[in-house]
Amino acid sequence: MVPNINIQQDQSNPFYDLVKTIYRYYAIGVGESNTFYKGYQDLTNIITEKINRLIAGDMPIVCSELSGEVKQAFPNYTVRTNYHKQFPNYAIEIELPKKEYPEIHLIYHLKLRISLLTKYYTLFFEEMALHQNIKSSLSGQQPLRSIAVSSALTNLPESEQMVTALKEIIKKIFPDYHFVSHRLLMSRKIKGGYPHGADHNPYQDEFSIYNFLFDNEYEVFPGISIC
Repeated sequence: MVPNINIQQDQSNPFYDLVKTIYRYYAIGVGESNTFYKGYQDLTNIITEKINRLIAGDMPIVCSELSGEVKQAFPNYTVRTNYHKQFPNYAIEIELPKKEYPEIHLIYHLKLRISLLTKYYTLFFEEMALHQNIKSSLSGQQPLRSIAVSSALTNLPESEQMVTALKEIIKKIFPDYHFVSHRLLMSRKIKGGYPHGADHNPYQDEFSIYNFLFDNEYEVFPGISIC
């Protein structure tokens, strides 16, 4: 399922590679919708092929190898393979122990995102805080949430070993892929275009590299803490 990508990568400057890939697949600064952009049609074809193969039970062998290796490496955690995402990626999440207090619930995940648009992957820990005494202004019913992402968790002593284990798995199954920090991906923004799934988002006029190439989560309300 990983497409044949011919972009020459310079590992000393992944930012250049990533931005070049965004311009390849998205209508950036050209005053037209993604829909009519040739590169974006290639992007949607990648998604269509992924979903069709998932429905047919014919996903590439690397997908079963990836999920199997991750589950074997983390037998004490729930591992979710989100290959169904309508985005050109392979997404896996590992559920970590959560903490619940009367005022706040803390939910933790270790997230892995492998881009199908470029030969990079990223992984990071996510802490989602659900503020039980403050309701969201959108629904008025659900607790307000806040999100922080980081390369480690101080309350999880084995977090560094978990990251290392995932990197070793990716090195084995996707040997031509390279790690890129979530900090670079989430802090660098691109104006003049929209990521897949966020066309004409009224809340933003710029989006992160992460949203263009790795996943379109976090794009509507970007108020997350990047650590």
